[in-house]
Amino acid sequence: MNLNFKRNRNVEDVAADWMDAKNAEIKANKDRVAAEEELIALLVVKQEGATSHQVGPYKITLTGRLNRKVDLDVLDTLQIPAELIPIKMKRELDVTGVKYLENNEPELYKTLCAALTIEPAKTSVTVIRTEK
Repeated sequence: MNLNFKRNRNVEDVAADWMDAKNAEIKANKDRVAAEEELIALLVVKQEGATSHQVGPYKITLTGRLNRKVDLDVLDTLQIPAELIPIKMKRELDVTGVKYLENNEPELYKTLCAALTIEPAKTSVTVIRTEK
């Protein structure tokens, strides 16, 4: 699909093109996932780690992964030395807290701004056809 960005197009035309492109993207994603599933069925895959296969002109790398989760309440009851417990604490910005300070504690927010970098993110676009 080739979208022409011309000044004389109206919003309805652009919205229709957006919907066509989005549907093509969804179909392409489904097709890619189906091909990945076929490759996984046809080739050797480690439970965890990468395996590469040279097939004709293609180098195909399949990487097995395991998701690991911990029940912190159970972990707290186990007899494991504290220095050997494999838990990381991640410090990250609490955006809800930042917005609270901005709206309710302007002086504290002003102080906090010395440590913040704020820049615009990508604008999200959703188009839904409501009638035919």
